[in-house]
Amino acid sequence: MYHFVALLWDAEDPQARAVATQMDQRLRLASVPWESQLSTDGMSVFALPPADPGLRSYVLPDQAGVVLGRLFTADLSKAHFARDGHVDTWATREIVRTAGQHLVRNFWGGYVALLRDRESRRSYAIRDCSGKLPCYFVRVSEVTIVFADSADLAPLGLPAFSIDWGYLAAFIYSSQSQIRACAFKQVTELLAGDELEVQGNSVRQMPIWDPVAVCRQRRIDRYEEAVAQLREVAQKCINAWAHTYDPILHSLSGGFDSAVVLGCLSQSPTHPKITCLTQFTSASYDDERRYARLAAARAGKTLHEVPMDSAAGFDSRLLAGPQTLKPTVSGLSRLLEIEVINRVAAETATSVLWTGQGGDHIFLQTADSSSAADYLRIRGLRRGFLTAVHDAARLSRQPYTSVLKSAFNRKQSLGAHSDKPARTPYFVAPAALPADLDAYVSQPWKIRAEDLPSGKLMQIRLLAEVINRHRPIPRLERAPQHHPLLSQPLMELCLQVPTYLLIKGGKERALAREAFSDHVPSQIIRRRDKGSIVAHTTQMLRRDEPFVRELLLDGVLAGAGIIDPDTLKPYIADGQPFREEHLLPLLACIAAEVWARTGAKSPTASAV
Repeated sequence: MYHFVALLWDAEDPQARAVATQMDQRLRLASVPWESQLSTDGMSVFALPPADPGLRSYVLPDQAGVVLGRLFTADLSKAHFARDGHVDTWATREIVRTAGQHLVRNFWGGYVALLRDRESRRSYAIRDCSGKLPCYFVRVSEVTIVFADSADLAPLGLPAFSIDWGYLAAFIYSSQSQIRACAFKQVTELLAGDELEVQGNSVRQMPIWDPVAVCRQRRIDRYEEAVAQLREVAQKCINAWAHTYDPILHSLSGGFDSAVVLGCLSQSPTHPKITCLTQFTSASYDDERRYARLAAARAGKTLHEVPMDSAAGFDSRLLAGPQTLKPTVSGLSRLLEIEVINRVAAETATSVLWTGQGGDHIFLQTADSSSAADYLRIRGLRRGFLTAVHDAARLSRQPYTSVLKSAFNRKQSLGAHSDKPARTPYFVAPAALPADLDAYVSQPWKIRAEDLPSGKLMQIRLLAEVINRHRPIPRLERAPQHHPLLSQPLMELCLQVPTYLLIKGGKERALAREAFSDHVPSQIIRRRDKGSIVAHTTQMLRRDEPFVRELLLDGVLAGAGIIDPDTLKPYIADGQPFREEHLLPLLACIAAEVWARTGAKSPTASAV
């Protein structure tokens, strides 16, 4: 987490300047020791020293801006960016001249950049595509305030934010969708890869990193080349991050992706100290410890085994968490396990938790049959098409005829098949949902891209969900999460590999299995099943049902008409078993209710 507050305004607007000056002084006089990173006409940036050892600030020459986080050069032949963080004058001029495009093309890492172009009187805020650092903005009296944590706005004495009940209803309907709207009407999130441009009274938000453009830039259509590049790029990205973190606590689930990270990390030339952590369930069929043990043993690392039952349950401790700007199911899970993670981090003297998150999305863990249509779209009716059909049929467990028909239908529909099917609105009151609901919950990358095959559009949608999923828990995390697989060069490479190569042979993540075959134990490489915590979560919900029942049936959302208690009651009061498709909406109800109660107590909140 990097705590910062940036003020952006029109330097030639006297009223805006007066408001910004007052806010600037309030931050300087606050009890929190804010450090001034930049102070120039039209922009002030304040930050706290980051607790995360991988983060720092890069002040650009000529008061052109500041980059908060971590930068690496896009030239992967260099192990890491200069230790002193110097960005020379020429690079700074190019960054400003191109409105940040030079930064996005020539650097990567995890950062939020604040840029000031004095000649055009434009200011910019850029959140890099990894989503490592949170970034939001709000407009008050012609001043744009960019920040990471709403609690940091307390010294500014802003008017109370009002809760957006329609957003909360849409979140329960589609909790994995990532959109710019927040649960407060006045606040907007910069999604991963977004840029905010402020000029005078005009505020414009748009993607500056576009995965569609990345796919169009090139296509790696030779399997052997793709394997070699994946192996090389992943190793270099992990080497770069390993240079900034030592020691490291690594979350080893027993699955393929976390084993890949550990395997690459073990090959890093900096040789950081690594301790592994695995959490296991009491159900023997979901216990992944034997795989985690194999990966840790191969790397020669110590493995801490912690039962999931030792984590917090669904109880009043959930209501003691910090107020955030939007609820998340993943954030709810983090709250449940945070005491355990903090304890292990303290025991191992570590201040970061590495994960394998993102591997499913970039390496392509899917049972979809679209890879055959992708081959037909890209290469046409060549000899390899029948192989692609065979692979897609094996992957999706569909008849060859169904895969063939789908391939030709998708080719004719010019990629329009990429939209997800309509969801069933479990537990949410239909009247509370926003109008044009599917458009509301669509990520901004959902644009016209008829030239891309449907499987690649599906991968882009999955990527949009995962890079915006991570939101730190302010001030509570001793070891914030770090997801090295969500590194820009690695994401871009995987976007440029066709889906029929990513799943070659009809195997999920087939390309990655080949690339890292000597980094990961063979038992994990050969696995076709995938660990699940559905049974454990279901058991927790049943065990803590009295709290869940009281929380939801007599809660804020029920009172506001957001959830439908009559549809919830059979499952949390009358003992009716719920199906797996009920689980995520039910967890979303809990996350939204917890948010509504903590948000309502916040001094920045209003129920209006």
